[in-house]
Amino acid sequence: MLAEQFVTAATTARSYSRLDEISRLLWRAHAENALADDAAQTVAEALQARRLALRGGRPREALKLTTARRRPVSPDKAASIARRRRLAASGAVPCQIAAQFTVSELSALTVVAREVQRRGRCELHLDALAAMAGTCRTVVQTALRTARALGHVTVTERRRAGQRSLTNVVQIIAPEWRAWLRLGGVGSELKTPRINHLFSVGTPRICSLSVHASHDMVAPRKDTKSCRTQTPPPP
Repeated sequence: MLAEQFVTAATTARSYSRLDEISRLLWRAHAENALADDAAQTVAEALQARRLALRGGRPREALKLTTARRRPVSPDKAASIARRRRLAASGAVPCQIAAQFTVSELSALTVVAREVQRRGRCELHLDALAAMAGTCRTVVQTALRTARALGHVTVTERRRAGQRSLTNVVQIIAPEWRAWLRLGGVGSELKTPRINHLFSVGTPRICSLSVHASHDMVAPRKDTKSCRTQTPPPP
């Protein structure tokens, strides 16, 4: 009678929590010799069958594969590679530090450096860093781990009990790197000389670039009256 009650409860259960409760009661009764081994095995098989029915008939391994988090994949691999190389060559990291990392790792550190220069610290998610750097999540983790081991950055975890953890906080502590960022090592563009366009009546006149010439490069002044070049008197 007890085994039949367990089987009926197992076949009519509508949730996993109910099945877990029946399983606990089953093995407690078995431990107290209220159920024989064969009867306990029959109830256990009924519980397993009900679990599969609630799961839609899929085995546990297939369920894990379908519910696993899929890592982001770049839609344009060629554009990601070009962006990765461009960031690595942008000069966001001093050469003495950049020589310790690969091109992919350097692109990730460049994104971190730009965020630090903009906000004082980097709180971006690893997937966001990987997407912006044109690389993958593993490379970003390796770059941050290596930079922290070498004393270039600090990585602070923000765990919350019972809740999803916040993103890590990355800060740059290397003195030469901080000084480089203060000098504008990130995103600095070459300043081109200003061109003044002078326009006369009728046709525009093309103006040359303004340069600072030294005293030796100054052409001799002409006399407006005689149209002759004035030369200094002999000593």
